[in-house]
Amino acid sequence: MPSLFHEPWWLDAVAPSGWSEARIEENGHAVARLPYVDRRRYGLRLLLPPPLSTRLGPLVEIADGRTETRLRRFDHLVDGLLDQLPPADLVRQSLHPDLQSWLPFHRRGFEVEPQVSYVIDGLADLDDVWRGFSGRTRRVIKSAGQQLTIERDESAERLRPMVGATFRRQRLDVPYDPAALDRVVAATLARERGTVLTAVDSDGRVHASLLCARDDRRAWYLGGGGDPELRSSGAGSLLMWELIRDAAKHVDRFDFEGSMLPGVERYFRNFGGRQETYFMVTRTSARLRPVWAARQMRSRRAAGADDADVGSPARRMVDTATALGRRAGGRR
Repeated sequence: MPSLFHEPWWLDAVAPSGWSEARIEENGHAVARLPYVDRRRYGLRLLLPPPLSTRLGPLVEIADGRTETRLRRFDHLVDGLLDQLPPADLVRQSLHPDLQSWLPFHRRGFEVEPQVSYVIDGLADLDDVWRGFSGRTRRVIKSAGQQLTIERDESAERLRPMVGATFRRQRLDVPYDPAALDRVVAATLARERGTVLTAVDSDGRVHASLLCARDDRRAWYLGGGGDPELRSSGAGSLLMWELIRDAAKHVDRFDFEGSMLPGVERYFRNFGGRQETYFMVTRTSARLRPVWAARQMRSRRAAGADDADVGSPARRMVDTATALGRRAGGRR
């Protein structure tokens, strides 16, 4: 079963006319797919996941059977997909947690990095979910709920400026076309696969706005932002709780998307979810490899940021790759 991020309509929304995929068919039916975006930056060719697509990797159809048979077929199909990828300076994917194995990537020279997300299971019992929150988080949500009104949005009109404000506060550019956010919101809402919630006060000021999307198995927190001058209101935590409650109407699992940044990790941890490991796979060309290694080292040293508004590995991935292109390829 495809995840949300493998769906053609999702890919059309996040990267219209800009995504490709390696594909294997049997008897006219696709049995393996690996979507990606082919970017060229400063003389470098980068094969990346589309923006806002937090988990991707290969989607492989495997029939029931013995474990050995299933793994052998999985390896065969993933090898076939990797053979179809064009030569590139950087190939990077954040693998879906339900993926059978990352070993085919390792055998083909990819670096495999474990990442951590927080996932809440058992959304059918929201009282139990609430009890799992830290005491501080519960207090923040209760206080914010007394001051703010939550509104359900039908567009990205208020979400978009909140995302932009959060990036600007960190002196960062939004690392994707802002129109992609509008398309994602429109596409998910049209299919009843998404929720945008915004918190406003009695004066009509927007405090924060968050986006969640879902497939048939889990809801995915995709990000959002808040007014830097109103951060103390607790709007973000209140909206996160409301997103969880909304997700419980449709699925039994809520995924916070994940972050290795200590501040973001602590924020997500306070909602009481279990840790779930997923994997990032990366392969670099010889000319990019030393630059990539140095960049990764600097990123780890700078990982003490405490911002909990922007936690997307996919978004940081695009931003990092573009910066690498400037350094390794020279400016155009």
